[in-house]
Amino acid sequence: MASGVRIDDCITAAFQEIKLRKSKKKALFFCFTQDEKFITLDKEKEILVDYKGDFFQILKSMFPEKKCCYALIDVNYSTGEATKQDLLFVMWTPECATVKQKMLFASSKSSLKQVFSGVQKQWEIQSREDLTIEQLAEKLSSGKIKCLEGQNL
Repeated sequence: MASGVRIDDCITAAFQEIKLRKSKKKALFFCFTQDEKFITLDKEKEILVDYKGDFFQILKSMFPEKKCCYALIDVNYSTGEATKQDLLFVMWTPECATVKQKMLFASSKSSLKQVFSGVQKQWEIQSREDLTIEQLAEKLSSGKIKCLEGQNL
């Protein structure tokens, strides 16, 4: 069931930049407008390519405690045989979010995924316990990852 929510044009432009590796952004976050008619960029939340520190801890801190959000992450990792870079679509629906918000996010996901053509990897997270670097590695390459964003596994 589609929610009728529209996708802000700025998302399409931001996706094309990150997909073509022309962006200085490594992770983008998306939220609903106040009136819940559009999904738009959350301009207060992003991770730049030249970030300093532990990428996963920075990423983890960006997900709100009680609100749902979407994210698009450009992840670098190594399987031991090859170095790879993939885009990962994330849907964060924490257990303590309202039922209305969870339903709105779930029913709007397909509209946003259409904008993200070519993004094959997806991660749906409902709790902080599932938000681990090991779970991220599993979503990217079925547990074959040796190094993710500079962190050995």
